[in-house]
Amino acid sequence: MHLLRITVFAAAFLLSTAIHAQPCACPATFDWMVTTFEQNDAGFQLVVDRKSQAAYAEHTQALRAKADSAGDLIACSRVLDEWLHWFRKGHIGIGPTEQAQQADKQQKASTPVGATTFPAGRMVKITEAELVKRLERAGSGRHPLEGVWALGPYRVGIVRQPKDSTHFDAVILASENKNWRPGEVKVELERTADGRYAGTFYMGDHSPEPVEAALQGSGGSMLQMRGVWMRQVPAPQFSPAERMHQRAMDAEAPFLERLSDNTLYLRIPSFAFEQKVLIDSVLAAHDALIRSTANLIIDIRYGTGGSDASYGGLIPYLYTGPIRSVGVKLRATALNAAGYEAYADMFGRDTEDGRACLDVAARMRASLGSWIEGDAQRWSVDSTHTALPFPQRVGILCNEGNGSTDEQFLLEARTSYKVKLYGRPTFGSLDASNMRQVTSPDGCFQLGYTMSLSHRLPHMPVDVMGIQPDHYLDGGIPEMEWVEHVQGVLEGR
Repeated sequence: MHLLRITVFAAAFLLSTAIHAQPCACPATFDWMVTTFEQNDAGFQLVVDRKSQAAYAEHTQALRAKADSAGDLIACSRVLDEWLHWFRKGHIGIGPTEQAQQADKQQKASTPVGATTFPAGRMVKITEAELVKRLERAGSGRHPLEGVWALGPYRVGIVRQPKDSTHFDAVILASENKNWRPGEVKVELERTADGRYAGTFYMGDHSPEPVEAALQGSGGSMLQMRGVWMRQVPAPQFSPAERMHQRAMDAEAPFLERLSDNTLYLRIPSFAFEQKVLIDSVLAAHDALIRSTANLIIDIRYGTGGSDASYGGLIPYLYTGPIRSVGVKLRATALNAAGYEAYADMFGRDTEDGRACLDVAARMRASLGSWIEGDAQRWSVDSTHTALPFPQRVGILCNEGNGSTDEQFLLEARTSYKVKLYGRPTFGSLDASNMRQVTSPDGCFQLGYTMSLSHRLPHMPVDVMGIQPDHYLDGGIPEMEWVEHVQGVLEGR
């Protein structure tokens, strides 16, 4: 039985959890987090051994002092997050529950007039209507950065700072994030001597972070700046390749499209468990086409991680021979056993996966304080498929936005001689996996940690450098042209 890996790459810790009567206390939550993580996280000791016990003690002492002085939910969140991310960058997280946030908002709503939830942002008085008129007057004299741009909950106007040709402000025009008001400056940018744009990006809680920005697209209609912003005004102009990129990056569900007689394009934005039925549906609908077409491009850029089960339907198209997989060991604690029992409830206790999870939980409870094997053997070989004549060549697009289950898929896919990986090194978040989420005793915070550690270690770590692509796509190939480039390679053009 192969252990089903449950992983999340970009976890959101804003869950609905009942708040107990006691108020949120940062020092107590900090101590709970440290104890829970030390006792249950599979990757804890690995990092402490690498960085040293002395460094860990110094780090914990410094952050505990910060927790003692954290005066509100936001300040406490930052302290907890800083302590936690000393260990690794992925498969980890802590954040306030939804109820804690609501309680915090209600408390701050009752504070005296003039008190602020976040540091006051710099204001620029301009409306979208005023900016549109300004852009119309500028005509061809408009700077390529200037315009109305949108990404996620934010709609901003980028304008030059008064009497300064090299500094720009991205000003909130509208926001679904209640922490931001129209007129507040979301981003400050400066054009550097070498022609790049760099500056300060103010996060959702108004905390400053350094940022670099770059215009993309033949008409400069996209702006890479902590995500891809799309220009709204002046009206964007896209080439066919750019439209394909936009559709792929905006997709919330998988889709398949024919690029030519010889090449198909399959976009999979997420391997989340709930996406499995959608992925399988797309594959079933196009099975005959996939099995009769020479080339297949699979695009998983900026994935979310999820569940190994979600990519299971892809394997038959990639298979050329037995696939060897390395297993994991599991940290056996009562809390982790409860986590696998929760997995069983998710799958259904009478299903094959549910029964497997219950077996893990039972073995954990029989070996508390030690490690158990996730599988009967430390490695497994899958030879249950038959190699198909088509597709003959498979190119998989990946980048730094892929971690967790995305990386496990890439490890298995690249065992096929049909498959080559194109793009950039992945995020690096796989060595410690199988996440568990638990709530603090006061109900204010949700902690995410891992229960398993890969037997690839120490010989083949993924978390250190990510998975390296077979073909690195350098900066001379804009990301929106990756699909077209890989199509050309597969078709021999």
